[in-house]
Amino acid sequence: MSVAVAGPTKVSVEIGGQELSFETGKLAKQADGAVVVRSGDTMVLATAQGRMEAREGADFFPLTVDVEERMYAAGKIPGGFFKREGRPTERAILTARMIDRPIRPLWPKGFRNEVQVICTVLSADMVVPHDILCINGASAALMISPLPFIGPVGAVRVALVDDEFVFNPTLEQSEENGALDLIVVGTKDGLTMVESGGDEIPEERLLEALELAHAEIVRICEVQEQLREQVGKPKWLDPDVTAELEQRLAGRIRESIQEVGLREAAATVEEILTEETPAIEMTSSEDDIVKGVQYKQSLDQILDRERMAAVERPVRDQFEDALRELTEAEQDSKELRSAKRRLLFDRIIETVELPFPVGPATVDGEGPVVKDSLTRSWVKRAAEAIYKDLVRKKIAVDKRRPDGRAADEIRPIECEVGVAPRTHGSGLFTRGQTQIMSLLTLGTAKEGQRIDDLSLEQERRFMHHYNFPPYSVGETGFMRGPKRRDIGHGALAQRALEPIIPAPEDFPYTIRIVSETLESNGSSSMGSVCGSTLALMDAGVPIKEPVGGIAMGLVKEGDDYVILTDIQGAEDHLGDMDFKVAGTRDGVTALQMDIKITGVTQEIMRSALEQAKRARESILDKMLEAISEPRGELRGHAPRISTIKINPDFIGMVIGKGGETIRALEGDYDVQIDIEEDGTILIYATEGDKAEAAMNAINDLTKEPEVGDTYTGRVVKTTQFGAFVELKKGTDGLLHVSNVGPGRVGHIEDVINRGDVLDVVVQEVDKDRGRIGLKLVAKHENGSMVSPEELIERAKDAPERPREERPPRRDGDRGRGRGGGRGRRD
Repeated sequence: MSVAVAGPTKVSVEIGGQELSFETGKLAKQADGAVVVRSGDTMVLATAQGRMEAREGADFFPLTVDVEERMYAAGKIPGGFFKREGRPTERAILTARMIDRPIRPLWPKGFRNEVQVICTVLSADMVVPHDILCINGASAALMISPLPFIGPVGAVRVALVDDEFVFNPTLEQSEENGALDLIVVGTKDGLTMVESGGDEIPEERLLEALELAHAEIVRICEVQEQLREQVGKPKWLDPDVTAELEQRLAGRIRESIQEVGLREAAATVEEILTEETPAIEMTSSEDDIVKGVQYKQSLDQILDRERMAAVERPVRDQFEDALRELTEAEQDSKELRSAKRRLLFDRIIETVELPFPVGPATVDGEGPVVKDSLTRSWVKRAAEAIYKDLVRKKIAVDKRRPDGRAADEIRPIECEVGVAPRTHGSGLFTRGQTQIMSLLTLGTAKEGQRIDDLSLEQERRFMHHYNFPPYSVGETGFMRGPKRRDIGHGALAQRALEPIIPAPEDFPYTIRIVSETLESNGSSSMGSVCGSTLALMDAGVPIKEPVGGIAMGLVKEGDDYVILTDIQGAEDHLGDMDFKVAGTRDGVTALQMDIKITGVTQEIMRSALEQAKRARESILDKMLEAISEPRGELRGHAPRISTIKINPDFIGMVIGKGGETIRALEGDYDVQIDIEEDGTILIYATEGDKAEAAMNAINDLTKEPEVGDTYTGRVVKTTQFGAFVELKKGTDGLLHVSNVGPGRVGHIEDVINRGDVLDVVVQEVDKDRGRIGLKLVAKHENGSMVSPEELIERAKDAPERPREERPPRRDGDRGRGRGGGRGRRD
């Protein structure tokens, strides 16, 4: 399973019949952790770097993840004027999000040091996708680094090939077998993230794939642990060191807090650090540095725990009832809820009585002591922690949601279509305080998105974009293009809708949908799925089935848990798992799951998916009340696209010399024409009759004459025995003198001359000899039609002509000339 080599260290594991290797010690050796992950000829350098000091004043974990797709990896030079990579591609951003989401929860509570993970694609064989390598590489780099990452995590992709699950399929397998594209990330104890797109996959089939995937994840985690054992650096925060120091010194820190307060207790920690670790001198060793860092990190963590414990007890004793009452405010409007929360928290911060000094004394020693900023921040943290605990117990144990709904109850839904009159399709979906307007545009095949990244996808004809302006949550902010979250939400909705988009042969349009978030309080991404489905149906796009989406949550306290349908913002923030499920009545088309805890069993996930299916079907019922099926025709101002198929041999005939013919067709009929290599011709027009006229002209141009076809053509040449009539550009037929009418014509020029316009019918097609025989129907003359009988009468009065000498015939020449052949092709 693993091999150690001299110098660089390498371990490997086989997943899906392909070796997945991790190597360190050769590249980027100054980084805290650097691992090269390789499978096939695809190679990714993953690095992890952190700061030893916590970011001052940070109330969140400052983790950043970047994925750098280098075009040289696939032997390409970037497009554009500058010929170098610019902002990350959409695929790189989505991959970075898939790294961030599973590793973010796996850090010590309260860890506030800056951490940066960078994955650079060094080689891409266009066979093995690099995203799975990036996730595994990021975990391995963190594992061997001194950063206190509580990992590892492993990642696998699962596809359905011939109804069998395949792990880590090739790019070609994923492209050709689009029934399932499932990415699963987890630890040895359970799953942490799931990202899936599929063609109406049954829930039971998904659960089966997740269970099989976890077995492969365990093997990937084990090989990373082997790498850690061989080359891992000592962690900055060692649980054993922390436990030992806490046992010996936590009481001293606790007493210091009681004597001098939260702020001044930091001096006690500095004293302990000086006592426990030697000062750094010229003779110090690497072990002395490591010990100093570990003791500093551990003592800081112990101090934070003691500060929280010292503040939380009095806050709970004095304000628990008030905080419990605040949990009922989730049913109020956002403005009222925020006002109540701010009022209570300000009262707690100002009036809570703490059993230790809270700030410097006043000058005269008589006025009330004002809490210092550090103490105020810890009081606020304690109040938030108590509030979170009360809400979680209310949901999981008391089975009562903050807004009073039942666990499986969906907020009121309203659906509307045709809300934007000049768009090609629009839908408005409102669910509680979440409101999405989706607007659709139809375009030509040339307007598809060109994809220039390290994948096999070259062009995209269906696009979904998501916008989240700050006013949707009652805030102000900069409008500087889509953020990573916006791109991720847009991609999730696109993945959910792709299986129902008709094939190009059935609906040859480029489709773009933009979902504008007008209000947001819980799962605007699933609202985008519903709004986009309404817009597709309103536009008249013949989708296979309507798709609905729902956001689910889980709150687990001990053995008590509850699965929540249609979670709001507070439930999402306080919950242990949130997952979004989109699909039709027949199955799942997209699934996104983030799990923050272990202990989520297969049975819990099964119950959650079943509950989500019932909710999805209920939402679809409400959507179909607004519009029951796609409209029968497009909007009047939407472009019309007509499709015809011709023999590829005739493509040159339609294009013409230097594009002369196709430009003439576009100008004559006010259309746009696209021709594909297989002979498919797409005709775009704003009016249906123009497209039909252009299509008829192309049919006439490319259709091979058959017996019984009628044509109106001009005489291009005459001989003693007949006239050659141009049936269409490049194809002539012979009107023999015997087929002019019911009688004899001595010479064709007695009744027909070059330049005359005739109506003829095809009487004979000899493909072997390349001859088309015609029969006259009528002659156009001075705005009227002359019948064959009248022409025969004229021939009787024509003067006799001297008989022409005919050259001797050569074998095989009969029927050749302008009337022969299969027609000229200019």
